[in-house]
Amino acid sequence: MAVVVQQMIPAEAAGVLFTVDPVSGSHGRMVIEAAAGLGSQVVSGRVNPECVVVAKATLRILRRRATIATPYLDGALVRRLGKLARKAERLFQRPVDIEWAVVGGRVFLLQARPVSIAPKPKAWEDRQVWTNLNTGEVFPDVPTTISWSMIQTLIAPLFRSIFRLFGADVAKGPTAGLVAGRIYFNVNTAVAALRPFSFALGRVPGIAQALGGGQIEMYEAALTDIPDEDLPDLGFRWLDYVLSWPRILRDLAAHSPGRSTAFLARMQTHAEQLSRMDFVSMSTAELARAFPKVVQESLGDWDLLHLFMRAGVLLMFHRICRGWLADPDLRLAYRLFAGLGGIPQAEAGLALWRLAALAHADEPTEAALLAGTSWSDTVSRLEKIETGRRFVAAWDTFMTWHGHHCRGELELSNPRWAESPGYILGLVRGYLRATGQSDPLDNQRRLAEAREQLTEQCRRRLRNPLKRAVFSWTLRRVQQLAVDREQWKDCVVRHVAVLRRMLLVLGERLAREGALLRRDDIFFLELAEIEPVGTGKARFDFQQLIASRRAEYEKNQSLAPPPTVSGRYDPCAQVAPTPDATATMLTGLPVFPGTATGRARVILRTDDHEQVLPGEILIAPFTDPAWTPYFILAAGVVMDQGGVLSHGSIVAREYGLPAVTNVVSATRIIRTGDLVQVDGGRGSVTIVERIQHKKRS
Repeated sequence: MAVVVQQMIPAEAAGVLFTVDPVSGSHGRMVIEAAAGLGSQVVSGRVNPECVVVAKATLRILRRRATIATPYLDGALVRRLGKLARKAERLFQRPVDIEWAVVGGRVFLLQARPVSIAPKPKAWEDRQVWTNLNTGEVFPDVPTTISWSMIQTLIAPLFRSIFRLFGADVAKGPTAGLVAGRIYFNVNTAVAALRPFSFALGRVPGIAQALGGGQIEMYEAALTDIPDEDLPDLGFRWLDYVLSWPRILRDLAAHSPGRSTAFLARMQTHAEQLSRMDFVSMSTAELARAFPKVVQESLGDWDLLHLFMRAGVLLMFHRICRGWLADPDLRLAYRLFAGLGGIPQAEAGLALWRLAALAHADEPTEAALLAGTSWSDTVSRLEKIETGRRFVAAWDTFMTWHGHHCRGELELSNPRWAESPGYILGLVRGYLRATGQSDPLDNQRRLAEAREQLTEQCRRRLRNPLKRAVFSWTLRRVQQLAVDREQWKDCVVRHVAVLRRMLLVLGERLAREGALLRRDDIFFLELAEIEPVGTGKARFDFQQLIASRRAEYEKNQSLAPPPTVSGRYDPCAQVAPTPDATATMLTGLPVFPGTATGRARVILRTDDHEQVLPGEILIAPFTDPAWTPYFILAAGVVMDQGGVLSHGSIVAREYGLPAVTNVVSATRIIRTGDLVQVDGGRGSVTIVERIQHKKRS
């Protein structure tokens, strides 16, 4: 046996380096550990070493665990070690485990050996990261088969232009998928599109706050935390990207604000025309053939680039407010969005209050509303009095404009407000009891006046005419963005409500003809299966398929996956974080300044007939347009999930309610009746007093 005699290196720092990640098995990463003195301390495990994870291709530090105030593994040393390690790996033609030392500024490689134990490569499913960012708000429940099938068909066109801005092809990677039956975005695909530009995106302020969703930390880490080999190839090449700039410029011109406004107007007209179609007079086969075409005509042309173009101005506006108006926490900026008007969902809440005010102005009408046992009984009472008939006409007008709303509005199987008059009647009755304690209409007028005054004050503070013009331009754009976001969603939901009507008519026919066991079986068919089943040309056992899908749907409803899921979701292995039930101070994202103190009203679903009383603080897991009526009487709003551009944040600003979102566990820590203070400027929620709750049986 040969004997090697080496000079002892009096190491100032030493450690080990793996050219493959020994934990994940990623060949695109290196792991370096270091400690003061000789490397034997690291190898033997006698010290807790400093550790960094490095991207092998770029030698960029992805993660760091430091055990000392001044780490040895600075950027320069990491790059030197990384370059030597790459040479060693090429020499041995396999991943290696290297021992190294540093003395006097010189790096010594002491030995290298093959990595003895490497994790087995993970399957594709185990390497994916999923997030319910935004989908947890717009699609909070398990979608039925037809709804998911519709979303799958439309999601690529929805994101195609945005991906093209980054030189990526959306068709080459999964944009969304199902986790425990719920819609989640694929983080790997998003990171693959953004990673070439991570050097710039990481410096853009406000992106994490705009996203929210309880996943800010995930956003900050995802651009570097997912190995390159786990990312889909979306076709990005720098040369191809530069050559595609003329096409990108054409895309941007096609999605200018003027063209976006014209597109929205066309789609609003289309929704109105579609709502007047007589589906009952169509034959079963005609309905079945028409449905996929109507889906494409109604939703196939929607493109998020229309809104994405304007969202960039929001970041610019925030920078102007912070720099030119000395508004670091954006308290002033958010007040410039109060009482804008034109937000359909906010108008729905005010329209409900007008209904209550109309009834309260006439004693017989109010008495009839409060006495009826159901909506049909109430209508029969109202029709007997002249003022009651006027109320019924106003009710019908409300349903024409706002009856398409409901919880989970993009889900085709969910009944709309127009189909659930008893629910809306309960809200109106709650408003009647609150009359005299609150006046939302007067509050909106005061908010609009205060916003105009504040706008003029801001303009006067900007004495430079150019700065004043830039401020005014960006303010108009971002205010319009808030309105447009909600108007776009409102228009989409109007189309979805009509599609639901088509399916209900078709499902009723097929159930009557014996093709389906019951009407709502229609929601467990895929989009491509509607026509063959409806025309009697199906060559598969669709009834058995429906039964299987329904069973899976019901099973998934009992599951509660977390906001972010790495790999395959296993409900048995899920360890849900336990919130601190004794916590009295919670923090989140501030979305509208001001403080409010009141009793908490925790509402988990909008269909459980809970009522918010005047002056209470609404505590909700998320909010979509179905939650808007609860905002009317609330003194403040706290949400588990959402960012500064989420629906709840926009409506809270419109109503001038102190609001904090992204509080994560608010609905699990706060109980109805607790005395709570909301500080919408600081983003804090304080439990001032807990009430004694009876133990649950």
